[in-house]
Amino acid sequence: MSQIYEYTGVVEEVMPVQTFASGFTKRDIVIGNDVDSPSKYPNPIKFSFKKDNCSLLEGIAKGARAKVRFVVDGRKWEGPKGVQYFVDLTGLKIEVLNADGTSTEPVPAPAEPDMPAGADDIDDMPF
Repeated sequence: MSQIYEYTGVVEEVMPVQTFASGFTKRDIVIGNDVDSPSKYPNPIKFSFKKDNCSLLEGIAKGARAKVRFVVDGRKWEGPKGVQYFVDLTGLKIEVLNADGTSTEPVPAPAEPDMPAGADDIDDMPF
């Protein structure tokens, strides 16, 4: 089981969806340094959202502050130049954040408890 990591920063670029001959799809997003940790050395990091997760990047705009949850994936490839190793940061979830770091996603309302049929008929109570 892979460990899940989080990275918070500012969206620098959202790439278009890429579809390959095999039918595999992926969409990349580049997140730069967070506004809370300015640095004189930029640190843009590319995350790849794959297959159904591509749709998670719909509506994400350049300049937005976001938190990405991701896993680190590695692959070995043997080609004409020999063995090569690749590392990929696979995005699992993304949240757009407010300036104070809180999520812009609405908090779901608590579910109302199921009432048995006729529970609202107070007059029928034996006491």
